[in-house]
Amino acid sequence: MKYILTSLLLFITCQTVFGQTVLCDAVIYWKYDGVIKIYDEPNGTQQISLKNDIENENFASLKIVEIRDKFYAVALSLDGITHYGWIEKGIYIGAFMKNEKEYMDLTFYSKPNDKLSEVIEIKNWKASFVTIEECGPEWTKVSVDYNGKRITGWIESAKLCANNYSTCS
Repeated sequence: MKYILTSLLLFITCQTVFGQTVLCDAVIYWKYDGVIKIYDEPNGTQQISLKNDIENENFASLKIVEIRDKFYAVALSLDGITHYGWIEKGIYIGAFMKNEKEYMDLTFYSKPNDKLSEVIEIKNWKASFVTIEECGPEWTKVSVDYNGKRITGWIESAKLCANNYSTCS
């Protein structure tokens, strides 16, 4: 009976994640050494906790399939194992800019799908990790720290690289 219930729960969890479209890919920032808690639902029961293995350079990657308030429904991969559930949003969940240079101009928009919306431009930005706030296949809302302020805006999703090892050039 225990085997049947466990199998059923695994099937339902897989259907919840695999049955949905992936909104975006992301990573847990390679410098983040805190615990990543995976829950069965937002504000639910903790199923497992994981950590990046910084010493062996083994970092978590994830697919975000749903966003609800302060939580992401994810398929999180680490050590060759994929875990399904909900994780809390955090500044350590994000991506890098594709083809980044050490210093680059970074352009955000105030609205997705609208290049005529207000432009937020950061000149000579020291390229680093960007936090994903919201995401979709076409546009992603990100935030960065710049000159002591947190700046948030929308960027085309294709400009992001969810890889701790490369800039996807």
